[in-house]
Amino acid sequence: MTRKFKLYFPLVILTCLFFFGCAQNRGGGQQGEPTTTVSKKIYRGKVIDISNRTKTIFLEVVQNGSSRVIELNFDAQTRGINHAIKRKQVIVAYSVTGDRPVARSVKPEKTGFVAGVSEVPVKKIKKMIDHGDEFVLIDSRPKDEYIQSHLPDSISIPACRMKEHAKLLPEDKEQLLVFYCGGPACGMSTMASATAVQAGYKNTKVMLDGVEGWTKAGFPTFAVDTFVLNGDLVLIDLRPAHKDTVHKIPGSVSIPFANLKDSVDDISKKAPIVVYSDDIGESHAALAQFRAAGFTRVAMVQGNFQGWEKRNNPITSGPVVTEISWKRKPGTGEVTPVAFTSVMNGKVDAVILDVRTSDEAAAGKLRRAKLIPIHELFDRREELPKDKKIYVYSGTGARADMASRQLKENGYDAYFLVADVSCHDGNCIIEY
Repeated sequence: MTRKFKLYFPLVILTCLFFFGCAQNRGGGQQGEPTTTVSKKIYRGKVIDISNRTKTIFLEVVQNGSSRVIELNFDAQTRGINHAIKRKQVIVAYSVTGDRPVARSVKPEKTGFVAGVSEVPVKKIKKMIDHGDEFVLIDSRPKDEYIQSHLPDSISIPACRMKEHAKLLPEDKEQLLVFYCGGPACGMSTMASATAVQAGYKNTKVMLDGVEGWTKAGFPTFAVDTFVLNGDLVLIDLRPAHKDTVHKIPGSVSIPFANLKDSVDDISKKAPIVVYSDDIGESHAALAQFRAAGFTRVAMVQGNFQGWEKRNNPITSGPVVTEISWKRKPGTGEVTPVAFTSVMNGKVDAVILDVRTSDEAAAGKLRRAKLIPIHELFDRREELPKDKKIYVYSGTGARADMASRQLKENGYDAYFLVADVSCHDGNCIIEY
């Protein structure tokens, strides 16, 4: 695949210093009864519940101080259904089929976009990539996440480095820039797009569904070669075993594609997975199998085995390795689950800092946690003590990592938690 405009990012980004609290215009409008705009009927309200079994969304709308619940159907043609998250404000465009409203699109009501920034859907970006359209696709997540799994032809500029690495952007301020991060709740792509607008770029968009929406659509993600060679991962050779003995990527485990289905359950879902073959169909099918099994960090070797060789990367040979012995290695600055739990239970005097958004925290937060959303942290950091350890958490750990680095750069003794933290109805679950 070629693109008229190509940027190559050397992946030598230094430790992230998170510097901005961007002024953001919150989208809005009053909730209420359906209105008509250019023949489209719209509901604005809060998602009360969603049933994938019955294909139904229950939406609370408000009019004149009183609320009522609207029931809408959705189907395979409904765009943005992943935005229909409990307790989230959404805008639902619908049409009436018979006597039932059917959702045609669902969008978050509060995007946080500054003036001049708009959303672009996942499938549109896929078409643009496939057609070789001229635009710059920018991954706003921390570098560690980019190297493990990123969209094709994207470059890495973490949100916290946008100003410093402006030289990686085109000189032409009319050039289309598209930012993405983990998903609708991530926030980093929105922040980065605001910085681009402040720098004078006039054609800026955000793929709000991010990597989450991209993978749900079944599209491929790729790992950086340096991570494939030296990273903490499970590297799987999908080719027949006899090819593995002749030449293979160092550190790979042989699981021929024909045997993959029987082997998936034996691999830790916490492990980053990278697959390669000499058949692109096999690699795509392997991604789909891992994702269907609940793996969230899965990628391909760019260009498969042939691409690896063409880039003059190391090749080795030898006996077939079939045993997987992966155990996650804690990163620099991570807090252990034991230490984090001790603070939650009041046994150790330290600060637990929640850097999720206010909307996320509304569903609940961990005991003893202080909430400062990451985009407010730079301006509010003085609310935190410098004579205590600060343990930072977010939804999965990516934002916590960024926040802890920012705090360390400003003289705080900060650490971050790598775990999935999910809260519902005031109760939170931590999955290490």
